[in-house]
Amino acid sequence: MGFLTGAYILDEIARIAPFKVWLGIKWLCTYIAIRPGELVQIREQDIDTENRYIYIHHSKTGGTKPVPMLDEDVELFKQLNPCFPRSFFFRHDIGKGGVKKGQRYGEKFFYKWWKRACDNLRVEGVDLYGGTRHSSAVALRQHFSPEQIRQGTMHQTNKAFERYYRVGADDIRTIYQESSRTTIDSQKKIKKLIGFKN
Repeated sequence: MGFLTGAYILDEIARIAPFKVWLGIKWLCTYIAIRPGELVQIREQDIDTENRYIYIHHSKTGGTKPVPMLDEDVELFKQLNPCFPRSFFFRHDIGKGGVKKGQRYGEKFFYKWWKRACDNLRVEGVDLYGGTRHSSAVALRQHFSPEQIRQGTMHQTNKAFERYYRVGADDIRTIYQESSRTTIDSQKKIKKLIGFKN
């Protein structure tokens, strides 16, 4: 799947899904170091707006993974007026069916919306994690080396872990900025989605 397909899917999600669902999937497209199962477990307090990090405490390796955050996403997070630090950030605003208000999104919740958008666009065979990561990696390859992209994925094993800390958070943010740029066409669209006024 090319990066344009990923961008079209994200745009369709923006059209049909609640804002926070779009934001979560946008973050999966941008922060290629984060897996869907990790993202739904973050709490409001895990998003450090001062230092610009998302802290993943339930990573695949079992440790805490600090993921550098873009300024635009810090601002999007602030606009949602988080006021319950210990609550899951990605939680249901209303109760419906077997879901209770305040309950965190299930691990397949983003996938359900991704699949619905794919069905609407008649895109087949693209799963959420593979689709977001692959489309981002394809787009990033136009601007960065395979080694730089690998650093963006923040694989925390042996030398890869050491390289991440050597390269620095700002370099990782540069990679994520390019990833974000290829999945959303303009800042105007983001502002419109959350009701910003010019």
